[in-house]
Amino acid sequence: MSAVRALQLHLQDNVAVCTVGVSAGDCVEVIRPDGSRGEVVATTDNTYCNKIALVDIAEGEPILKYGEMIGLATEKIAKGALANDANIASQPRAYADEYILK
Repeated sequence: MSAVRALQLHLQDNVAVCTVGVSAGDCVEVIRPDGSRGEVVATTDNTYCNKIALVDIAEGEPILKYGEMIGLATEKIAKGALANDANIASQPRAYADEYILK
């Protein structure tokens, strides 16, 4: 049987990516980029490769993945809950303004 795990891709991220399917009540081991480990108890079922909230996220707060904002919470997302397109709204970005061209 596989261990229930998730990867936090950047130390500032408030979500982690599940590496296996998760059921509500599972204790999810979170592996951080520095190799340290933590835990979060899943409050909802979550499928492989979806995001799990590492902290309580208020409505309107940024969702951070890869150390970057990937969207805003459209509702409160409880620690341990599934974070996906049902509760995250993508935000437009001016990517051209972020290029470093010299």
